[in-house]
Amino acid sequence: MRIHPPAVSAYTVLTDVPEADGTLAWDSTTVVICEVTAGDATGTGWTYGPAAVADLLNEQLAPVVTGLDPMNIPAAHDAMCRAIRNTGRPGVASCGISALDIALWDLKARLLELPLVQLLGAARTEVRVYGSGGFTTYHDKHLAAELNGWVHGQGIPRVKIKVGESWGHSVPRDLSRVRTACEVIGPQAELYVDANGAYTRKQAVRVGHAFAEQGMGWFEDPVSSDDLTGLRVVRDALVCDVAAGEYGYDLPYFARMVAAGAVDCLQVDATLPHCLKGVGGTPSGGLTEFLRATLRTGEVEQYRVA
Repeated sequence: MRIHPPAVSAYTVLTDVPEADGTLAWDSTTVVICEVTAGDATGTGWTYGPAAVADLLNEQLAPVVTGLDPMNIPAAHDAMCRAIRNTGRPGVASCGISALDIALWDLKARLLELPLVQLLGAARTEVRVYGSGGFTTYHDKHLAAELNGWVHGQGIPRVKIKVGESWGHSVPRDLSRVRTACEVIGPQAELYVDANGAYTRKQAVRVGHAFAEQGMGWFEDPVSSDDLTGLRVVRDALVCDVAAGEYGYDLPYFARMVAAGAVDCLQVDATLPHCLKGVGGTPSGGLTEFLRATLRTGEVEQYRVA
């Protein structure tokens, strides 16, 4: 039994309304889908990214996994990493590897007729989740309706909204939106905020204190995630948890993040990953590197992985 040539497709979906965070605005999202077949089963993986991810999958990644044993995912993963040596690891290549790697794990689980969680191994029977949105383009009524639906409609006890509007130049509105969010969700839910790296170090400390006074308990990307020293400065200054990691494209980046004591929570996104040795986050290479990242970070007790 061998892997058949993967099927790749890309879809661009318009958002219901324009969306933005602290540093970027968009009105559509592109999703790249990868399907892999072996035997009588087909596995599906996906990633966010430009449509160029589909081209890279077809031209560079699909050929090197075709004909391989679907049960030996590390071999396929290594083959993909070698194939993109000259392309470069971050960005499009990482997204492509992630989509195909996830499809391979899904395929293996289906061939073995096992739930993927059982194949990967589970330490818990439940996973904590949070509702994520609250874009800076939302007016207060839209924001309130979204948060109310999550907390009071679906019973989700944690929610996250965007702050840092216009690269941190709209702090009064940030504070107003956090206040509105806290009023809507009430004391039974936790509020997280995500600045997407919009603030400077000192600004992040100032607004972080103000957010915490209103009830915020998690500050994501208060400064650029490339500024590990800055993240540590903010973390040391605030009582809330500091999180980051979704913009890292290789495991050594996360090793540096851990060494710097930059965060309380490493954010690992299996859909955007890559392929080196270290401690990982978004771009680490699908579920294969997600697992490696989780094992590495799990060795350091004070870190959580999200």
